[in-house]
Amino acid sequence: MRRRCPKCGQPIKEANLGEHVARLHPEIPRRKYASLNIPDPRRRPQGRPLWIPLAVVLIAALVAGAVYLASVPREGPGRLTADHAFYDFGFVPQSVVEHSFPFTNQGDEALTILSVWTSCGCTSAHLLIGGVESPHFGMHDNPAWTGRVAPGASATLVVLYDATEHPDLYVGERSVFVRTDDPGNPEFEFRIRVTEG
Repeated sequence: MRRRCPKCGQPIKEANLGEHVARLHPEIPRRKYASLNIPDPRRRPQGRPLWIPLAVVLIAALVAGAVYLASVPREGPGRLTADHAFYDFGFVPQSVVEHSFPFTNQGDEALTILSVWTSCGCTSAHLLIGGVESPHFGMHDNPAWTGRVAPGASATLVVLYDATEHPDLYVGERSVFVRTDDPGNPEFEFRIRVTEG
């Protein structure tokens, strides 16, 4: 809405009238502004400042973005997943038996296998990655070796149990540990159970 300036008659927006009079007609004293129904330019209009709704919208957007990012699953560099990590051999004769544990890299980048070791001298393991066999790993003195599984590719951990390593008949579990660069599970454990007879 426009009003005419009481001094020059120029049509001015009502919100700007006080500033117009103060700049162009300084001879009009500010004490007369109220009697002329001119808003004082030094006074802020009553009501909520403009920055408050903008700040509320900005904060809401930041919170919504943070909630969204927290809910999005991150695959990370590599992610080892196995359809099974436990195998029961059942009755084992006094010989060597083996079982294969296939696993897949479900990550977006290559999965690096940093080391492999077993929980007992009776158990050993090796990996098959892309048709290439790794060295054999045991409980002690394992070779320095790393392997890489491409994103979406599969590999196999072959676990061997030698029942002749025990002087008595053993019943129980053994573990093979695979250390990787998977940030969600850097040390993956595969287990076997045996009943010697």
